[in-house]
Amino acid sequence: MVKMPQRQRHNTGGGAGGAELPLLDPGVIEAHNSVTTSRCSMPLACGCLRGYEPINLESPTGCVRVQCNNEQCTMGTLMHGECFAAWEAHVLAFLRSCGRARSWSEKQRLQNLWTKRGYDLAYRACSCLCNRGHLRKDLDWTPPTESDDENKTKKKKKNRQNQKPSLVTVGSGTLNGNTTATNNANNSNSSTTTIPVGGTLSGTLTLGQQPCQRHRANSISSTGSSPPSDGPSSPFHGAPGKRRSRDFFSDRSRHGSGGGLFARRLDFSSFNALPRNKINSYHIKMEDDGLHGNDDTRCFILSTLAGQRSSRTACVLCHQALLVFDRYPLLDGTFFLTPIQHAKSAIPVRVEGRQQYLAAVCMGCLEGWSVNLRCAFCNARWDGSALILGTMYSFDIFAAMPCCESRLKCSKCEAIVIPPDQRLSFFSDYSRTHACPSCGHVDHHFVKPLSSFVREDKHSW
Repeated sequence: MVKMPQRQRHNTGGGAGGAELPLLDPGVIEAHNSVTTSRCSMPLACGCLRGYEPINLESPTGCVRVQCNNEQCTMGTLMHGECFAAWEAHVLAFLRSCGRARSWSEKQRLQNLWTKRGYDLAYRACSCLCNRGHLRKDLDWTPPTESDDENKTKKKKKNRQNQKPSLVTVGSGTLNGNTTATNNANNSNSSTTTIPVGGTLSGTLTLGQQPCQRHRANSISSTGSSPPSDGPSSPFHGAPGKRRSRDFFSDRSRHGSGGGLFARRLDFSSFNALPRNKINSYHIKMEDDGLHGNDDTRCFILSTLAGQRSSRTACVLCHQALLVFDRYPLLDGTFFLTPIQHAKSAIPVRVEGRQQYLAAVCMGCLEGWSVNLRCAFCNARWDGSALILGTMYSFDIFAAMPCCESRLKCSKCEAIVIPPDQRLSFFSDYSRTHACPSCGHVDHHFVKPLSSFVREDKHSW
């Protein structure tokens, strides 16, 4: 009786330390191969931001290699770029409270984090999933780039074309000469074949030749995804008489999409509609140089949306769908936390033990282009144009600046909670609970529903 080999079962990643990873979808399990792929070694409780999407070991583009000091660790050595950024932000937050690192600047902390000077202080926050070691970034590893992957693909295609079978004859020079002539004729015919590239306006690609690169104008969308340095430069770059105020994004180029749950912003053309005086880092949240997303706010937003398996949100005013990106600016609008659910698109979260909702308002509604709001009590216009785009506020932006005493009344007995001439110290104080001096009811009295505003477009809530 012949025994059939058993099918290899999927390893969930539980090592000797007993660490367990979240259960994967059947599609992810089917795509995982321990020989050609690896699992993300993200150690945080929020888990992999890409849902434990397998990492191709042959071309781990956009990934970061880490090392565990436990030689028997089997939890993998690669992390997705987004996952590593979130984990590094967690470690940096721990380093801020450690000894001599408190006096370091943010730039010094990042420079020293993975060296002996900083890692000796922060290693306690670098526990591995194996529970027997600590992770550390591999500074000697050079990650492959997208150009390397393209070169490998081109080389494979070239090898396939060169591996065509040829006719071999013995003692017949005539046949060999005919074969050579036939091959030369075929090569000459194939060199004139044209294939359309990228539609009818993008030109044609001739086999054996390099594709022509399109010239792009000097705008926000073009500077956000600049062509390679060895390619031909656009004739519009550096043209006299052009406005240079839009060059704010020229040094903040983005690479191709990382292929994860959240998209990579390729350009900043959506901000072209803003006034010129608002196209700067004071009104638009940008990535700090060398600190790509290393902060708790970005990690909180992306992990919350990843838990919902969603890369989009919606404006609570106009209900327009908003795409969420993996780096700042996170969206064409702004996020905010509120104790009440203004719309169904607001996601419930727990922040400092309090029930909150993560909501968003699009740039058009903040600027007053899409929806204009006026107070139903005093007819004062709500203005959100001063808010920073692409980030998150930790309070309800509609309650931060009460316009009349009606917005300071108790939600139960409608008595005045604080006098109109008395202002609280912080904007976030208006989103917290207060006790009514008349009835004693404790509630978020100053956070009113959106129905307390009148829309100028006459649409109902």
